[in-house]
Amino acid sequence: MSADSTPRFVIDDRERGLFRVNREVFVSDEVLDLERRHLFDKAWLYVGHESEISNPNDFHTRQVGGRTVIFTRDRRGVVRVLLNTCRHRGAEVCRERSGNRKIFTCFYHGWAYDNSGALVSVPDSDSYSSGFDRSELGLAQPRVDSYRGFVFATFSQQTQPLLDYLADATHILDQVSDLSDQGMRIVVGTHRYSMRANWKLLMENSVDGYHALTVHQTYFEMMMNLGTTPPGLDGNRAIGRGVELGNGHAVALMPELGSPLMSEEVLLERRQRRAELVAKFGEEHAIRIANMTRNMVLFPNSAIIDLNWGIQVRTMYPIAPGHTEIVGWQLMPEGISEQMQRYRIDNALSFWGPAGLATPDDVEGLEQCQRGFASTNEVAWSDISRGMKKENPAIVDELQMRAFWREWNKQITGESYTFENAPLDTGYIRSGSTATTGGA
Repeated sequence: MSADSTPRFVIDDRERGLFRVNREVFVSDEVLDLERRHLFDKAWLYVGHESEISNPNDFHTRQVGGRTVIFTRDRRGVVRVLLNTCRHRGAEVCRERSGNRKIFTCFYHGWAYDNSGALVSVPDSDSYSSGFDRSELGLAQPRVDSYRGFVFATFSQQTQPLLDYLADATHILDQVSDLSDQGMRIVVGTHRYSMRANWKLLMENSVDGYHALTVHQTYFEMMMNLGTTPPGLDGNRAIGRGVELGNGHAVALMPELGSPLMSEEVLLERRQRRAELVAKFGEEHAIRIANMTRNMVLFPNSAIIDLNWGIQVRTMYPIAPGHTEIVGWQLMPEGISEQMQRYRIDNALSFWGPAGLATPDDVEGLEQCQRGFASTNEVAWSDISRGMKKENPAIVDELQMRAFWREWNKQITGESYTFENAPLDTGYIRSGSTATTGGA
């Protein structure tokens, strides 16, 4: 709070049903510095999926929390995240994006580390004094933990355990992971792009059902022309639910979109796999797994978007207040046929791909927002009040975004909050939904 008790960043007026965010948070270098210190230095951050490093010595280099890391499975099979900076003078010890390697050698002076992080070779080591101890100079490693194959790291020793941090997001991760009893895997290939907009705008957008019919009109028109009527286009926009999952995580749940592009072979396989889910979990839970879309944000900066015909995992990292780098991967159930794999990849590319019917539209919309923030001095607040005071906010309401912003504000300012819809409606994600539909 400022000296005059006016909220600096967030107005959360439960009595009046108003929620507003100060546009300073999208344009301020000071705010970005606060985010780096209070969010990215402390939170559990998504690193990757265990399937990406399925063999000993597999590795990927990537950016996590503003740091370059090596995501690897060491020679003993232990999943590790190593900071990609030599303990000698700071150069990166791995310059490749991916591969299989036991040793990482610094290009600058030749110090070498094994993939457990230990310093194993120092050229001309006789020149060092007796006080030089290799055991103290291994690659630094953050805390690492995983849930259902999703690997996270935190650079803080004080952050709560991962399972506590994920809270009820674990139920959504379970539903995604239960799509195959053989496990899930990341498809080879990465979608990397950037936008001239603030990273938090894409976090909002990832769970925003309100924008879909306007921004993605071309996609829905295509579906209609091919004979499929997606939920919401039948005149009922009060579909689905927004659910708070705790610690800033939230999900937008809705009946599956459907796809008009399924061959008879793919349709038959979907029915067979759904029958297997019913036999294993029962009809009610099989619907949640196989017949619901799940747009989930994991605080602070990752999302898992499951639209039934494709699953995208994405991260959003700020380079500057108005510049964000995004990385996306496709998650695939193991054990499906080649036809089903092609079907899912084709759908994912046509929707999320660089020339798809969703990603370019979203980027354009968010960059328009960022340009509009040039008027922040005159128009200081964005309104995110839609659905406040509703007993059951729909997917086109904004409960999901408010859940993110309340946690963001808590971490940045220390202001506490309570859930908007208490008690937390975990029954909607655990034991059935009024928005579910039968049939595969």
